Amino acid sequence: MRIAISQLVLPRDKSLDEHLQLAKSAGYEGIELSFRREELNLDMKESELQAIRDKCLEYGVVPCSACGVSAPLTSPNRDEREKGKENVVKLLRCAKALGIDAVLVVPGAVTESVPYDAAYENCLRSLMELAPIAEEIGVAIAVENVWNRFLLSPLEMRRMLDEVDSPYVGAYFDVGNVVIFGYPEQWIRILGPKIKKVHFKDFRRKGFQW
Repeated sequence: MRIAISQLVLPRDKSLDEHLQLAKSAGYEGIELSFRREELNLDMKESELQAIRDKCLEYGVVPCSACGVSAPLTSPNRDEREKGKENVVKLLRCAKALGIDAVLVVPGAVTESVPYDAAYENCLRSLMELAPIAEEIGVAIAVENVWNRFLLSPLEMRRMLDEVDSPYVGAYFDVGNVVIFGYPEQWIRILGPKIKKVHFKDFRRKGFQW
C-alpha cells in the first residue's frame, strides 16, 4: 500500500513542482495527478507524460492515480456518452505513460432528466465497452462513489462490477463520501477485492462538515 495525496486538495494557485514539494515535505509517498490542471491534458505526447513522471520521481513522489476528466457515462445522449468514453480512453493511455495502474472515473449522475434505471443501463453498457480497452492498455478503470445520486449502496456497486466482469474495472472507494448515509467498513467488506484505490478525507458524519 502506498499513501498518496491528490492534487484536487492542493492549492490551485501552486505549480506541479510546488505540489510535489508539498507532498514530499508532508511525508506522502505518492500523488494523484489531476487532468483539470494546466500542466496536464489528455492530448499530451507520451514523451511529455514521461517527463512529468520523471519530475515526480525526482521529488521522491510516485504518480499513483489520475483523475479529473468528464465522463458522463450515465447520459441518455449517445454523443455525450461517446465523448465520455473517449475521455476515459485518453486518460487510460496517459496513465500508462505515467506508470499509473488505475484511473479515477466519476460516471455521471442521476438527475430529473436522467432516471436511475436509464443511468444504470447506460453506465453498465459503457463500462462493458471500455473494459477490453482498459485491459489492452493495462490500466484499470476505478469508478468512484460520489454525491451524484447514483450507486448509493455497496450491493449496487458490486452488482454493476460483477456484471461488467473485468479485472480492469473496479471501485475507487471514497470513505468520506459514504459516511453521510452509510458505513465505510460495510462497503469495504462487501466490495472486497473489487476496490482498486481508496480516498480518505476528514469529512465528518456529525454536522456534515469537513
